[in-house]
Amino acid sequence: SERRRRAGTMFAKLTSLVTGSSLPFTLGDDKGTAWNWWTLHDAKMKADGAKVSVFRAIIPNTDEVKLGLARNSLKRLRGMKHPSIVSFKDSHEMPDRSNVTFYIVTEPVVTLAAFLGMDEMRGNPSEVLAWGLRAVVSGVSFLTNECKLVYGSLCFGSVFVSHTLDWKLGIFDLLSDHAGLAKALDPQPFAQGFPFVSGQYLPGEVHKKEWQAVADAPAWAVDAWGLGCFIQELFKGAPMEAVAELRNLGAIPRGLQGDYQKLLSSQPQKRLNPQQLLQRNSFFRTKLNDIVEFLDNLILKEEVERNRFFRSLKTSLRSLPAFLIQRKILPACLAAVEFGNVSTAALQAILDLVECVADETYFEQDVLPFLLKLLGSTDVTVRLMLLSSAAKFIRLLSGKMIESKFYPGLQPYFKDADPRIRDQTIKCMSLLAPKMNQKTLNSSLLQHLAQLQRDPEAAIRTNTTVLISKISQYLGEASCKRILLNAFTRVLNDPAPSVRNAGILAIKETSQYYGEEDISRKLVPTLAPLVTDADPGISISSFQCLEKSFQVLRAYAERREKELASVAPPQAQARPLEPSGGGFGVDEAAPASGGDPWTAGGDNDGLDLGMDLGGMDLGGDDGGWDDGGLDEMLQGSGGGVEEPSLDDGVSQHLGGLMGPAGAQEKVGPGARRKHLAPPRKTGKGKPMKLGATKRAPKSGGDDDAWGDLLA
Repeated sequence: SERRRRAGTMFAKLTSLVTGSSLPFTLGDDKGTAWNWWTLHDAKMKADGAKVSVFRAIIPNTDEVKLGLARNSLKRLRGMKHPSIVSFKDSHEMPDRSNVTFYIVTEPVVTLAAFLGMDEMRGNPSEVLAWGLRAVVSGVSFLTNECKLVYGSLCFGSVFVSHTLDWKLGIFDLLSDHAGLAKALDPQPFAQGFPFVSGQYLPGEVHKKEWQAVADAPAWAVDAWGLGCFIQELFKGAPMEAVAELRNLGAIPRGLQGDYQKLLSSQPQKRLNPQQLLQRNSFFRTKLNDIVEFLDNLILKEEVERNRFFRSLKTSLRSLPAFLIQRKILPACLAAVEFGNVSTAALQAILDLVECVADETYFEQDVLPFLLKLLGSTDVTVRLMLLSSAAKFIRLLSGKMIESKFYPGLQPYFKDADPRIRDQTIKCMSLLAPKMNQKTLNSSLLQHLAQLQRDPEAAIRTNTTVLISKISQYLGEASCKRILLNAFTRVLNDPAPSVRNAGILAIKETSQYYGEEDISRKLVPTLAPLVTDADPGISISSFQCLEKSFQVLRAYAERREKELASVAPPQAQARPLEPSGGGFGVDEAAPASGGDPWTAGGDNDGLDLGMDLGGMDLGGDDGGWDDGGLDEMLQGSGGGVEEPSLDDGVSQHLGGLMGPAGAQEKVGPGARRKHLAPPRKTGKGKPMKLGATKRAPKSGGDDDAWGDLLA
């Protein structure tokens, strides 16, 4: 023993010299006492940042018994592999002048007390307790029946819970060979360390140190007693304080009470084998247990059985807590289908389970890789199921993950040959867009949507227009003013009524981005013909949209009138002209007496020049008119001729428009009148043909997906 101790100390010192005093992990928060001298800590590996748990024990270098027990725990745990035993990763022994510090690195776990204290475990769901107890019994049975070992320290403090809700044994200081317990010359760790165990956890033969009786009894006898103690503590919800508490059956489920009493028999030979407890007690036959067992053996099942199981999975899980589905069922499903072909039934079941996930970190690390693999599938059915279930998991995706992984894999779907894929992709983007970068939306997504507005399927064109309206709030005001109106007016001539109606509704929803010039020059000319559309719904919608547009224009005109009144000098105002028709109008039939056409009787519903001369200063050089406007209308009098008055000038101009002087024919009051427009300012270039639309030149750096949509 002394030789082994010296060898261990020498090895620890050599390790310290090689690695220095630094450890390969960063020790985190202390999670409390695990068992006796062991404490549990959160930690992160320095190499990759992986989360781990660390069991630490600080033992005086003069306490040979405790040092031996701690080293036994390191040695035993390193060689143990079982679902009900914590997974070993690394260990370190760090001596100093007065103490030896032991570190055991394992998978991330929490103490059982901490787990039962979680908010999700309020009320202690029976499914979870049955599942956990089954795992502990399974671990004890493995050690005692298959390995012929004595665990010796089973209690509330020696059981831990992993992230996937697997209950595991984690302290192995007293683990001993059952057959060697009777050897007095080479005492086993259990014989040396049992005094450190509280008396209520030890059967009578151990208290009396009858090691031969312990060796002659079944290997499970000592741990069967400890298992009975653990059952009492589990359903009580706290550690035991005295052996007398074992007589209390009030907290024990009725189905367990008989076997519980057999585990605590005073005669070692009559104690119940833990293996028999698992096999014959119906308490462990729960829905959760059946589901996990089926998933563990999925590869051995027939295709028909697998499909039937996955189709009924969602219904079977209705009574289980959401955290149990997230942390146990879903990981088991993902592990079961990781290396096999994913059937549609299995995929739909997994996508339904994703809805219960609440942990974004877990989702991105464990679930997202599986979904990205499905995203690249060539099976149309698989991709359709993934897209139609997007609402169940997109809430868990961060903007960074969408930009770097999910959206790049989704882009080919915009041009997929199957129209169902294209349509579902459009609907999916309405969920992704709020989390995406504005630059990506404007430079990439809008390009795809511009192409989809020309899709042969009317439903896709309709949904594309709806999507553009929905995501407009994320594009930025500058992009909206530059793009939206062109994008929506282009669909107003679509042959499908649903597309035209979507365009009108989209214009209504995004009206805040359109100025008066956009309304007057682009919107009204394009929208007005739809008032007489064959579809009554479109006719009504377009008229309502026009009414709203005219309200904007009316408010704009009122502001301009106020501006006009504010800039006009108060002196030398012209006499206002007020034709009887409410505006400027002229009848083709001039009065026979040659009187003033502005005072002729009858309805003046002909030409309305739209000139409000009130408040304008006509006494100056230009009479208050713009040189390119009124002067151009009055040209033709020739130089050197006396400047005509306002009435004479307008009369001469109108006379020229209606024909040569004296060529007018008198007609009756019912004669048709010509509607005249003010003359346009002519340019030096070629005249524009009727119906032509002058386009603004494209800017080289303007990434506008709808730049020429009105061509």
